[in-house]
Amino acid sequence: MELTEIKNKIHNTVNDLPPQKLIVALDFLQDLQRTDEEETQALLSQPDFIEDYRQAKEDIRTGNTISWKDIKRNV
Repeated sequence: MELTEIKNKIHNTVNDLPPQKLIVALDFLQDLQRTDEEETQALLSQPDFIEDYRQAKEDIRTGNTISWKDIKRNV
């Protein structure tokens, strides 16, 4: 489903909701937004997170990884 179609369906659904359910829908959407922002801030506030993230991306780019099969075998 395309993003435009999703947004249109959300818009149409919201327009059909009674006022009591609109309040619930708004609370839910705000919680989703707030949770994402809080999780991002929690990661960014960890010491060395940015450096670790950059190193992980470099490891993936260069193939310095462990296969899932090897990890699963050692569990």
